[in-house]
Amino acid sequence: MERGGVRLAAAEPALTIVGDRVVATGELADARERFPEAELVDFGAATIVPGFNDAHQHPTMTAANRRGADLSGARSRAELLSALRERADEVDAGCWVIGTRYDHGRSTGGVPLTRADLDEVSGTAPILVINIGAHWGVLNSAGLAAAGLSDSSEPPPGGELTRDAAGRLTGVVHEQALFDVAYPSLSRAEPVVPPLDIGTGREQLGAVMRTLNAVGITSVGDAMVGPSELALLQSARDRGELTVRVNALLTYPHVDSLHAIGLRTGYGDHWLRIGGIKAFADGAVAGGTCLVEEPFEGTQDHGIQTLTSAELDDLARAVHAAGSRLAIHANGDRAIKLVLDALEKAREAHPEHRTAHRIEHCSVIDDEILRRMRALDAIAVPFGSYVAFHGDKLLDYYGEQRLGRMFAHRSLLDAGIAVAGSSDYPCGPFEPLTALRSTVTRESTSGRTTGQVLGAAQRITAVEALGLYTTGSAQASGEADIKGRLSPGCLADFVVLDDDPLAVDAHRLADIDVRQTWVGGRLVWSKGDRV
Repeated sequence: MERGGVRLAAAEPALTIVGDRVVATGELADARERFPEAELVDFGAATIVPGFNDAHQHPTMTAANRRGADLSGARSRAELLSALRERADEVDAGCWVIGTRYDHGRSTGGVPLTRADLDEVSGTAPILVINIGAHWGVLNSAGLAAAGLSDSSEPPPGGELTRDAAGRLTGVVHEQALFDVAYPSLSRAEPVVPPLDIGTGREQLGAVMRTLNAVGITSVGDAMVGPSELALLQSARDRGELTVRVNALLTYPHVDSLHAIGLRTGYGDHWLRIGGIKAFADGAVAGGTCLVEEPFEGTQDHGIQTLTSAELDDLARAVHAAGSRLAIHANGDRAIKLVLDALEKAREAHPEHRTAHRIEHCSVIDDEILRRMRALDAIAVPFGSYVAFHGDKLLDYYGEQRLGRMFAHRSLLDAGIAVAGSSDYPCGPFEPLTALRSTVTRESTSGRTTGQVLGAAQRITAVEALGLYTTGSAQASGEADIKGRLSPGCLADFVVLDDDPLAVDAHRLADIDVRQTWVGGRLVWSKGDRV
């Protein structure tokens, strides 16, 4: 129990917490002398580290996805279609059948599903299957009809409708064409798939947060927040239901109205704050649709640019002029250079603002990109686990040589660029310790490339990897003064581990157990709790 409003967590050395803040560190004897009425919590033989902070993932999207079938475990077309049939049997007649985290590399031999495949599941119920990269999906014939799409439809700006040799829609929709169907924060109108009601949304969000707490996550950046997602997060915040702190990145279609009512970077509190404006310059790295200088291996395809250069320039200028932070998705090297062009113009137009903008994913880099990012103090938010999780398909798309400058943690850190840790979950694994192993070893755990080192020159040390998910992510969210460290004045967000990530063999990093997770000096998860 608490005594005198003070809680004392003791290992060796000791950490002293008052309310939700760390007030002292040092030896146990000194702490007990200074705070004699404090409760003593002895964690025994354990390692305590700052709470993991995932700078870019999608908890509200994940909450919405829970109404669908998770297809990430399917290892064949038959397994995948069977899972969808089970889901179709569970939903009411006429309701959408949703499948999420579809990995075409693992389940359909690298070849995307088509409307014909999904029509085998149902010819009447609308079906949407979303790829694990979340930038493309597949609709059956009923789903295409519900979305108002036919063989004569034109793709929306920033989107693609895939067609067969006869010009007929295959059901595969890319970027804005998918967003208009399924993503409230990015749809140009009401999305075709109805969003969750706010009560169900809070329930599902709570389940997502328990899952995150169980792997030691205490803070996240929610990288796709529109008005409905912000309302959901605010509702959970008002009821004291958040157990993960949220740095919300608001999607760009709403930037003018949000700035007009005074919502800018930093608005909110330490549970829920606005971290910046999120936009997209290109497609997905794991889906092979990002905008690259050299075409994808064995093709003449350079990927998708989702905003025009003029739109990027206008957006960067507007966000920078308002004093807000732009967090822009740019995977390919060509896309990153277009973003840097826009940021340089914005800085030149409004030099009074020195905002450090973010490049989300920042996947394919070169020396020019490093130099220009450093000059702008831009922050990189690359994937932590993608080498491990997507190794085989990355090799197919980019080749071994180009992988040597992808997810370039070593090069970015050596260039003096701030680097944050990111899973992009549900597009990749959300476990930070898995990401630590991936960034330290650069070994794939994916398909035929399992055990293969991809881009050895980009390996970093365990302490640097831990820094990505603590101090690096705190800097990316503009909270370096209160997060990422366990020192006086910082939030008492920490994780109790059963081993030391800085001492174990790098291949064992993902095997370290999380015993407890504390947020604001409050225990939110213990090993054995229900997830």
